[in-house]
Amino acid sequence: MKLTEKSLAAINTASVCALLFIWVLPDTIALRHLLLGIGCLSGLVLIRDNRTFFIPFRTALIPLILLCSLFIWVGIHYLFFSLNPALELSEIRGLWLRAFAGVIMALGLAISIQKYSYFSKYFIFSLFFVPLINLSAYIYAGFQNGGLVRPNDFVRFLFIKIETTYFGAIASSAAIANLIYFLVLRKYDKNYKLITFNFLGLVVVLLSALVVGTKNGVAIAVSLCVLLVLIMAIGILKNLHRVNRVSLLLCLLVILAVGGVWKSHKTTAYEGWDTIFSDVKVGVQIDKYHQWQEGEHEFIAPINEKGIPVVGNSYFRTAWATVGVRLISEYPLGYGSINRSFVGLLDEANINHVHQGQVHSGWIDFGLAYGLPGLLIIFATILVIIFMGIAQPYLQNIYAVMICIALIPMGIIAEITYKQYFEATIFFLAFAASNILCSKTQSFKK
Repeated sequence: MKLTEKSLAAINTASVCALLFIWVLPDTIALRHLLLGIGCLSGLVLIRDNRTFFIPFRTALIPLILLCSLFIWVGIHYLFFSLNPALELSEIRGLWLRAFAGVIMALGLAISIQKYSYFSKYFIFSLFFVPLINLSAYIYAGFQNGGLVRPNDFVRFLFIKIETTYFGAIASSAAIANLIYFLVLRKYDKNYKLITFNFLGLVVVLLSALVVGTKNGVAIAVSLCVLLVLIMAIGILKNLHRVNRVSLLLCLLVILAVGGVWKSHKTTAYEGWDTIFSDVKVGVQIDKYHQWQEGEHEFIAPINEKGIPVVGNSYFRTAWATVGVRLISEYPLGYGSINRSFVGLLDEANINHVHQGQVHSGWIDFGLAYGLPGLLIIFATILVIIFMGIAQPYLQNIYAVMICIALIPMGIIAEITYKQYFEATIFFLAFAASNILCSKTQSFKK
């Protein structure tokens, strides 16, 4: 039986939604492979049937071409510049192959959503799986405890901080894209049900980050909400003669939600917010303070300018990032491993260290892996998507822009280029680039 294009689009979308649910779960690599395979195969057929998108060359292809050039650079790096060819080859056969399958899958998803727009709601809802399950787990923990549980005492049943941060940011970017589109760009064409759903989605993300107690998750979600308020405020000020009361009300509600979550987070989160700038000043002085070479749980904390010991989390992450930047300057072509480049380059430079993990800054970790050329390709892709999306603000383009805007700060403070999170990052960049390509085609049937 021959599958119709609509059936293939449904299969592709369903595989993406299922993958978004299990992507961050441990011990699911076999299921991830199966879903990636289904999504990739359906994506290939959708691409074949819609090959006119790619021929002849159009400027809308540039973001996708840039992203695909990253895979070419990986091949060149392995052949000529690798500092650990065996490790790099093992990642090419595994992680990079899955990342490429994710690109094909994302292209198929963008085509599916553009041609059959009602699939979009299933994809958007699936982005909220992680925060929804976090809240459900918290409610269950509260029920078992007989009352509210402090975030720091909350035992995560399935997800921990990086999952909450990563998928909370992506979910927020989708919700904010919808709100900007319907309240600012199409302010006289209201969809109140969709507006309500996306506002509640933002609240879910904020509460999820709060109950898990993740500083990065709260910081990213709050920052994206502030961006939303600023954009809506500019829209209101531009039309003072005809104030959009829905936008005004939503601004107030978002401000109240952000204020409440931020206040609760500061009173319940681990220490560190009040001294973060002082601790960062100590962390960047890697030649003066060498505690970053020691174990994170067994070290004598240096004293910051306030006369108190630094908070370990802030100090170590800043110091590792500073060391990482220095290593990139010394090894500008990178080590060649997504997961082990920081440790590999520390060993290559004969620097003593106890830490065996990442820098915890995604962009620095990726620079350690594939050098300045790799970073140039990634950021060129992101910036081109943002500029092209803003130039033609269709809804799918706004999704693309907001995903990229969320990834930039998230890559500074979170490990978004590590293991399955790297695969997810490439997938979302491919989806954003594909939206730019597909949104310019006017011959879709709805």
